[in-house]
Amino acid sequence: MPGPDDMPWTTYLINPHGDRHLGFNEDEGRYYRLWQHKAPEPLHTGDAIFLRPSDIDQIVKYAMIWVRNHPDNPRGYKLIDEMAAGAKGLVMHFAQAARHPSQGG
Repeated sequence: MPGPDDMPWTTYLINPHGDRHLGFNEDEGRYYRLWQHKAPEPLHTGDAIFLRPSDIDQIVKYAMIWVRNHPDNPRGYKLIDEMAAGAKGLVMHFAQAARHPSQGG
């Protein structure tokens, strides 16, 4: 597995097993899914939220700090749209689940 100095970003979210699970590329303003045995995959910010809903606060915070620090970068508008779509999707998912709880025993 590559070490921290081999990655193009400095911000990581760790999964419950202690593995680096998501990385935020500061140069690109983009989240990546990190794998142990294959190359990182770029993620839509909404997918990062669905992948780690328990980390939505950190996902939003890192993205908004990036937007604030890069006011002239057009990626900022896309990042905001991705974040909003992901948050809406997650809320809608849980709202739907609350309306139709499982009928299992």
